Amino acid sequence: MATRKTTSRSSASSKGRGSAKTQIIEMLKADHKKVKKAFKDFEKLEPQEDPESASALVEQTLADIEVHAELEEQVFYPAARQAIKEEELLDEAEVEHMTAKVLIEQLKGMQPEDEKYAATFKVLGEYINHHVKEEEGEMFEQMTGRGVQWDQVLEQMQMRRMELMQEKGMPMEEEEMQASSSPSRGRSAASSRGTRGQAESRPQASGDFSDASGSEKE
Repeated sequence: MATRKTTSRSSASSKGRGSAKTQIIEMLKADHKKVKKAFKDFEKLEPQEDPESASALVEQTLADIEVHAELEEQVFYPAARQAIKEEELLDEAEVEHMTAKVLIEQLKGMQPEDEKYAATFKVLGEYINHHVKEEEGEMFEQMTGRGVQWDQVLEQMQMRRMELMQEKGMPMEEEEMQASSSPSRGRSAASSRGTRGQAESRPQASGDFSDASGSEKE
């Protein structure tokens, strides 16, 4: 009986981590979809004729991109490096983030009436679309390495997202609030940590997400 219980717990834990990785990818893809739509919506606006609408859309989009980039840089990318086949993809993604941040800072110092306001936002959109294409078409597909504790990565991403949104004064959607405060997630994480033992401490955002047991299958 003891052997069967251990096997069952191990199987459930592995499935949980696999599900967590899927949830992480879906979270990032949802962010991608949201900002891509924002860039398309901007094309329908005339910033100089309707500066308030243009400014509101740009400010919201920049905040969304900044939250997304911080989540990737602080939590997702460090974990992905332990699972991806070509680390060069992550290096390129980080450089793309730096380029996007330069354009974001330029836009923050501009007004909708400025001559290059629309052009700068459009170029940012082109960078983001290229970045999204590489992440979804290559990076996510290559994250097949074993040993990453995706349940912990998911938990940290949810918590960090909430913190970043609060720092920027951004309203949280209902799904985000439920994900960050779900009792079931808390119990699952606590159970997982209990199974791994009292001595194992929770990794920091830039820490090691590897599973020493090597039981991760996704």
